[in-house]
Amino acid sequence: MKSLTHKLGFGTWQFGGENIVNGQHKGWGDIEEATAIQSVHLAIDGGIQFFDTADAYGWGRAEEILGKAIKHYPKDKLRICTKFGNRQDHQGYSYQDFSTQWLEQAVTNSLKRLKVDCIDILLFHSPPDDFDWNGYDVSILTGLIQKGYIKQYGVSSKTVKGALKVVEYSFGNVIEAIFNILDRRAEEFLFNHLNPAYQFIARVPLASGFLSHKYLHQQPNFADNDWRKYLPAGDQQWLLNSSRKLDFLDELPGGITVSALRYVLHHPQVEVVIPGMRSPSQVTANLQAVKLGALDPVIIKKIQDSVPDVPVHWQF
Repeated sequence: MKSLTHKLGFGTWQFGGENIVNGQHKGWGDIEEATAIQSVHLAIDGGIQFFDTADAYGWGRAEEILGKAIKHYPKDKLRICTKFGNRQDHQGYSYQDFSTQWLEQAVTNSLKRLKVDCIDILLFHSPPDDFDWNGYDVSILTGLIQKGYIKQYGVSSKTVKGALKVVEYSFGNVIEAIFNILDRRAEEFLFNHLNPAYQFIARVPLASGFLSHKYLHQQPNFADNDWRKYLPAGDQQWLLNSSRKLDFLDELPGGITVSALRYVLHHPQVEVVIPGMRSPSQVTANLQAVKLGALDPVIIKKIQDSVPDVPVHWQF
């Protein structure tokens, strides 16, 4: 098994800043580039090696910031995962394009922004659940590996249902999907279908920031350019109510956020977990989840009993 520090990755969606997609906010609000770079440096110095990004995060901005941050670090000591498949036309309209015609250009663009010679993992970014994996011509991906542009490929799935279809057709060898203490569907439906060839990357491990001490006692007041402000009211309230059912985790070292991360980080089926980090203090807190080790089995059982399932309309 990998060292636990190496299992802790760094998500960079927030580096994209304010991001408008077809008139909708899809970013995390403003972020200072200097703070983002400082956070990456602290993470690397603390032993974090895995960085997850995408060309759609701020339409290249996140990749550019990450590229600047890792510029002077040995690239062979880092693992960079990026995604492709979301584009904008000349009028600013966003659409998905996973075609083999776009693939190599997308990879070339990402390599330039990241200032690296090779991408360790390339993921298809939130394709439709009914995507035709069986009919996709993988020779272009094999060619990119042979050219040294990428090392591996896989899928960042919007849903666990979509991830299951990827596994069914044995496409690639990396799956990225939601897994956190509120949404454990990957644990229930996906993990027992993963053969040893697949690596699982756990995204949204802190339930989009709802697993936070500050929301245990107050309603969130998200900025207008924070995508969470526009979550359906029912989903937002379920996340808040469910987090509050786990308030006993806030009594553990590091509080509910660190405890929630420990659940995912120390799960044997998880290869890497990628919490977003927008400040040095968040990096420090997340590193604490490594040092504290796995949660007590009694606590794990209490989590599962307190929040046994997701809302009905999330199920499949």
